[in-house]
Amino acid sequence: MSLSQQDRLSLVDFLPAQDRPTGPWGQILWDLTAPAPMSLWSTRVTAARIHRYDRVRPFATRGFLLAVLAVLLGLADGTRPVVWALLSVGVVQTLLEIHLHGQAHGGARSQFALVRLLLDWQDNWQWERTLLNATGVLGGIAVPANVIAVLFFTGPGDPGWVKVAALAVALAYANSGIFHVLTDGTYYSANQSLPRFLVSLRAYGWLLVTGVLVAVVGLSVHLGRWSPQMEPLAWAACVLPYLVGMKARDCDRLLRASGEEVAVAMNEARSRLAQDFHDMHTGARSLFRSLADDEAVSAQVRVDAADFAPMITLVKEMADESAWDAGDKEIALEAVIEQLARDHTLRITTELRLGELRAANRELVRQLITTVVSNAAQAMARHEIHDRPVTVSGQVSDGMIHLSIRDPLPLIQDTSWCVDGSTLAFMRDRLRRLGGDITQSAVAGGKEIRSVWSVRPPRLKRESTR
Repeated sequence: MSLSQQDRLSLVDFLPAQDRPTGPWGQILWDLTAPAPMSLWSTRVTAARIHRYDRVRPFATRGFLLAVLAVLLGLADGTRPVVWALLSVGVVQTLLEIHLHGQAHGGARSQFALVRLLLDWQDNWQWERTLLNATGVLGGIAVPANVIAVLFFTGPGDPGWVKVAALAVALAYANSGIFHVLTDGTYYSANQSLPRFLVSLRAYGWLLVTGVLVAVVGLSVHLGRWSPQMEPLAWAACVLPYLVGMKARDCDRLLRASGEEVAVAMNEARSRLAQDFHDMHTGARSLFRSLADDEAVSAQVRVDAADFAPMITLVKEMADESAWDAGDKEIALEAVIEQLARDHTLRITTELRLGELRAANRELVRQLITTVVSNAAQAMARHEIHDRPVTVSGQVSDGMIHLSIRDPLPLIQDTSWCVDGSTLAFMRDRLRRLGGDITQSAVAGGKEIRSVWSVRPPRLKRESTR
């Protein structure tokens, strides 16, 4: 089973089916035995289909088939009185289904305690958990009862075609009922409590029904309940249960295909939203860049502004939900560095080997890079330096995070290095609280600003734990 972070459920065969064969011929064989596409999407679509589109259609269809079957049984030769008793089960089931549907969607509940009990059974116990309910039990009796009534309690006299037509109608009724069960929302829900064998048996349900039908048709032929001319048609009718499997597989394929396409549509909508957000906040991005350069505001505000400015543009990374989830819903550090290079016309080279860091350390690394690189870009602009190479490197060793940023500028004078109120002084205070520091040194072709601090957070002081 394949797992996906796009669905809040777990231990479920999610869409798309990652084990689906890529070849067209393998797809045919895979479809025959594939399990139901269990996912939140499948459950919601199935519920919408049942409650908004099917509604009373399956019940009305079976009611119509029962009426046609009753007429044909009345015309058939040698119809026994027991036929009407067997047919009555389907009549009771159909009427009860229509009544319960009206009660469930009609507002006020029935005054009859039994009806309220059946509705509570469906709403609070059966739905998404099990296939067992009152109308389902009646259907489990009505389906074989109709077939048995036709096979064993009519015929074999003329007109023989009536018995064949009655069998076809009885099987159409059976197909409708069985299909309704095989495509019930329970099979698609992770909240189901079905026995494992029943879940596995679903793909072979049509084959099981066909085997049982062949056996009972063979028995009725052996008992002489068919005229010789009609026996081939009786055997031919045994292929009708295949339609159940075919329709159930069509339903499953539709759910799988729609699940794949809705993921694409959602990402397209997210992309449009991200682009709209980006376009709408272009002015805000310019404002944050101005704040980062404004020494009149506090150092913390300037650090936050320098950090936030490129992230407004990079909000478009949220468009791909799977990639966004895989990145712990954070904008990638590499993307932030690339955006800094575009914003300040820099030629940035990165050598980052930081591995997996805590969220607080990831944020500190990002803010150090955006602060130091933005400061360097401002200085290069003042000195009218057009070739602007910057190297950002980082690694973790001996329990310490080491971050180095090189630029082509000379050392910052001691009178300007980490002066009170500057962004570098603000970042140095943060690093020192974490057992680290920030320093500068001359290197070939410019300078290097090094930041180092402990991977682990500082220990709490006794008074801070009270």
